[in-house]
Amino acid sequence: MANDGTDLTLDAAALARDGDRLVRRHLAAGTSAVASTTRRLEQRLEAATQSAVPGRLWRAWQSSTFPKSGPARNPSGTIWIKGGARTRAAIAFWTTPGTIRGREGQYLAIPLPAAGSKPGTGRGRDARPTPVEWEALHNQELTFVQRPGRAALLVAENAVLSGRKQIAKPNTQRRIDAGRGSATIPIFVLLPVVQFRNAFAIGPMITASEGEIAREFFAAIRGTAAGRG
Repeated sequence: MANDGTDLTLDAAALARDGDRLVRRHLAAGTSAVASTTRRLEQRLEAATQSAVPGRLWRAWQSSTFPKSGPARNPSGTIWIKGGARTRAAIAFWTTPGTIRGREGQYLAIPLPAAGSKPGTGRGRDARPTPVEWEALHNQELTFVQRPGRAALLVAENAVLSGRKQIAKPNTQRRIDAGRGSATIPIFVLLPVVQFRNAFAIGPMITASEGEIAREFFAAIRGTAAGRG
């Protein structure tokens, strides 16, 4: 009974239903906030990678959320790199500081366009031959050329550039053909160390996304409340 003598009757079942709807609405808003923020972060990572890295490495980013929709007490979003160790290493090369050194102080052999590709391989990094593979493929030894003050080279002596992509091949005919003569063609550049490109940072994008979850949550709550009104 109220102080003015008026009887006040409460519908406990209705209060319970309204409370349950309120809780479910907030839990669903949390799920929506996590899903939208996760997807937006994935898109930012894709855009940053595509802008900085040639090729299709940007497509390596993948994301998932659980649950997809509806109320959940602990919704989660996960972003990962699709691919094996080589793909993860490529992402690290472009996003973190570091160096690559040859084993036991050896040079790193970086294939030049004239090196061509290994037969039966695609466009990926694995398509490029190593010096040993190139020599076996062309049955020709490469020559080491030291250049003071500049990177050393492995070159093919008495070779010609062939085809649209100008791939080096041995000149087995030992003659000038169609105006092209035998030449010394660089096949690999030799570097003692390669610095990671570190072209963009992932951490600041993650930090920014973490701050967006709360804004997404309250926006979803306001949207739901407006819809009910």
